[in-house]
Amino acid sequence: MRKRITLFICTFLVIYLFDFFIPRLMPGDPLLYTSSVSGEDMDTEYSKEQLDQMRAYYGLDQPLTEQLAQTVRKNLTGDLGLSIHYKKPVTTVLKERLPWSLSVMGVSLILSLVTGTALALFGMQKKWFDRAAFRILSALTEVPAYLVGLLLLFLVAAKVSWLPLSGGATAFARYETGGEKAWDFISHGFLPVLSLVIVMFPGFYFTARASFLEVMSKPYLMNARAKGLKAGRIRWSYIFRNGMTPIVVRFFLNVGTAVGGTLLIENVFAYPGLGLVMREAVRYRDYTMIQGFFLLSTVLVLTSLFLADVLNAGIDREELR
Repeated sequence: MRKRITLFICTFLVIYLFDFFIPRLMPGDPLLYTSSVSGEDMDTEYSKEQLDQMRAYYGLDQPLTEQLAQTVRKNLTGDLGLSIHYKKPVTTVLKERLPWSLSVMGVSLILSLVTGTALALFGMQKKWFDRAAFRILSALTEVPAYLVGLLLLFLVAAKVSWLPLSGGATAFARYETGGEKAWDFISHGFLPVLSLVIVMFPGFYFTARASFLEVMSKPYLMNARAKGLKAGRIRWSYIFRNGMTPIVVRFFLNVGTAVGGTLLIENVFAYPGLGLVMREAVRYRDYTMIQGFFLLSTVLVLTSLFLADVLNAGIDREELR
């Protein structure tokens, strides 16, 4: 466990340093993107004196080593800095947009796990279905999330009236009941979630299939059949329960995939999550926002990988027994 924690901390520190330096290697000055100097359609153009004052205000006039030291000191107190583009604290922006992204990512992961596991369990009973699903899902795993989103956008959302094309909720809507409000949020999030589920559930299917096939080769399963236990009890009490641990590990391993897929999908459907924030941060060279976003993503992904590693270690110990 100590070795895993040390590796976790070292990995975090390396990513943290990359997170600080790489945005600053991007071409362009973030302060120029706040005026018409950048070529954007803005109303004002800052003078050299104003740019120097803003550069000093954001601490961009200091050497990189001093900027890094100040960033570390602020981050240790929970301060992620002030967004250059949004003109407010990075933590405030993340708190506003994070629930949107977490809802899409969380629902997609859960539905992918349930769908993939259910199909794999059904395939253990119907071999013809297992063969067909294996071929189809093998091809589906190669399709990127944004392409699925675009196809759903043009082939589904553009042809039906009850599915919105973009956004997270109807602008200026007045809801008479809680059900209307819930449906508005669900209908806006339906296609982004569906896009991610289509991309991610094949991975859960293959993991569950391999796990269930391994369980079916165990001696205790043959003993259960020899005792005359019902097929339903064997399926749930033996195959499902004993084969779920690798699937749960896959759940945590897929968090990184879900984060990347959510960012792309949110841009396809203009969903008001962190994906749009990240796009704007990169576009306007908002260093502090890029750092804050990647710091949050790094903690989320590394924590999920750490939990997956711990579960895998538990599986290995059980097998050695």
